[in-house]
Amino acid sequence: MKKKIIGLIVLILLCGSIGVGHYFVNYALSPASNSSERNVKTTVHASNSNELIMNKNKEDEMKKADAFYKETSLTSITSKDKLKLSGNYKTQDSHKWALIIHGYKVDNRNMMPFGCTYYDHGYNVLLPDDRASGKSEGNHIGMGYLDKNDMKVWINWILNKDPKAKIIVHGVSMGGATTMMLSGDHPKNVVGYVEDCGYTSVYDIFSSELNKRFGLPPFPVMDISNMMSNIEAGYDFKKASSLEAVKKCNKPMMFIHGTKDDFVPYSMGLEVYKAANCEKELYSVKGATHANSLYMNPDAYWNKVFKFINEKTSIAR
Repeated sequence: MKKKIIGLIVLILLCGSIGVGHYFVNYALSPASNSSERNVKTTVHASNSNELIMNKNKEDEMKKADAFYKETSLTSITSKDKLKLSGNYKTQDSHKWALIIHGYKVDNRNMMPFGCTYYDHGYNVLLPDDRASGKSEGNHIGMGYLDKNDMKVWINWILNKDPKAKIIVHGVSMGGATTMMLSGDHPKNVVGYVEDCGYTSVYDIFSSELNKRFGLPPFPVMDISNMMSNIEAGYDFKKASSLEAVKKCNKPMMFIHGTKDDFVPYSMGLEVYKAANCEKELYSVKGATHANSLYMNPDAYWNKVFKFINEKTSIAR
């Protein structure tokens, strides 16, 4: 009888653990969940004046971007795991390319201000919809780890169009993490990277949000969720590490982070910058909140970015 009771308790605990892990994997990685509706207490606050500046600049930039979006063409690729992935592009007479990667729970339209500016500076631009985002297929968000492999397929798409392409990869938030994870794989014809507010690893950012949103410590929820992610989404939160990838980067990388980022802490930006084993530069945007460094001062942002690209990469040669 005792053995049966113990066995029943173990079974209940196991089922409960699986249920908890499934809930958090679904919450974090399903495109249909409400995880983008973030309402947390934070000790990092932007001033009201900076909020007004960022909101106004974003509104102005998105107006230009909406017009640019209408000028782009739609294309698609098939990922290695047979998903149809969608993207928008616009080309001109140039071998300069910008591969522009969006963030969590948005799509490529969120990055059209970046595409518009790169195009105006003589670049061909490609803006994919990540898996499980926008017009792309997929049941689980890749958090940069699955997306880096998708980006390699997109790079092959570019090279089929232009074998002489020189590619800059520019990503924001989850797109910044994708950029860093991709950099460790040394993709063909990429000459430099711009990562904006990417996190150190999926495990780290989910642990941070678990505490902020639910008041829970990483153990045991993260470990259980990580196990379920391996089963359901096909990747390990700890292996999905920007920090480890940038140690292997062999091309110049610019790191951008807002000092008032309450989602991906500014300290994470410093950590990946310090770990990077390549030619690098850090642009700390004073007063900017998460994914809003561009909108704090668009002219200053682009002056920094293009100065870095032109001086540190082979794009101009």
